[in-house]
Amino acid sequence: MRFNKLDLNQLVVLDALLSTRSVGKAAERLFLSQPATSCSLARLREYFEDELLVPVGKTQVLTPLAKELVKPVRDVLLQIQTITRARPTFDPATSTRRFTIEASDYVISVFLSEVVKRAAMLAPLMQFDLRAISPQTPEHLENGEAELLIAPEFARVAGHPAEPLFNDTFSCLVCAEYRMAGDRLTEDEYFDAAHVGVEWGGGRRITFDARLLSTSKRTRRQTVIAPTFTLVPALLVGTSRIATLPSRLAHQMAQRFPLRVLECPVGIPAFTENLQWHKFQERDPAIAWLRSLFREIAQCLPALAASGEKEAHGSRGATRASGAKPSPEPKVRRVKASR
Repeated sequence: MRFNKLDLNQLVVLDALLSTRSVGKAAERLFLSQPATSCSLARLREYFEDELLVPVGKTQVLTPLAKELVKPVRDVLLQIQTITRARPTFDPATSTRRFTIEASDYVISVFLSEVVKRAAMLAPLMQFDLRAISPQTPEHLENGEAELLIAPEFARVAGHPAEPLFNDTFSCLVCAEYRMAGDRLTEDEYFDAAHVGVEWGGGRRITFDARLLSTSKRTRRQTVIAPTFTLVPALLVGTSRIATLPSRLAHQMAQRFPLRVLECPVGIPAFTENLQWHKFQERDPAIAWLRSLFREIAQCLPALAASGEKEAHGSRGATRASGAKPSPEPKVRRVKASR
């Protein structure tokens, strides 16, 4: 089919060429031969009267026109994808959709683990590809490679809808044998101690608390930097180090490792994890159903501990200290979602 003399089938090829900047990689993505992909590139060059891809050394780079085409071509294909997936109803019990979700390993541990557990009951054929947030995450949401993103405010992608999912505070996590001068960790003890920090996301992005403390008069002495939150327990056990972590994750870790949760003596504000999706998927019934499931799970997360929380350690101690009861199963109904 042609529109303005352009074969619309070539849009898919153009999108692959613009994103991979390689005839060979585009051919692999489209399951075409390289000669066939080269012929498509030749036709696209003729239509746009532009080279689109030009060799520079051993690589190919986009021409100025090609750079301008990247976003509109991808947006058109995403809108077409939404149209082709549109159905009067959506039945999660029979859906075989595969969802790619990007989030930190903290969010995967305390939240998405519950989502996929519940989804296994309600949508047993549905698949989830959980990926760590990276410097490429905004691009992944923009081009539809990731359907959903869960991130704090500073990591949201501009131009796409979002909604708050759940809140969290910060607590200190220490080895079970950690000793303090008094009943509580003091600010001086906190800043005098060695710390385990986390810089995540491939591009070594710092955490929310580190962003705030980087502007304060006193700085933490981080002797170990971990690439993920889930590696922190192994770096704390048997040491006198302190880690400052989201409270939900700190209590979860104290249930599984010989660690204790202490009230953080530094006033770090609470933060919100937000759920985000592409603007062209606003009316996708499968995305709408999954967002509803996310909201249900978020509402059933255990309540956060009060600001005066006492130290907690061990699986039962952590639960008692946080004042949290076991999370009830969310009441997600088996209903068909309308568009």
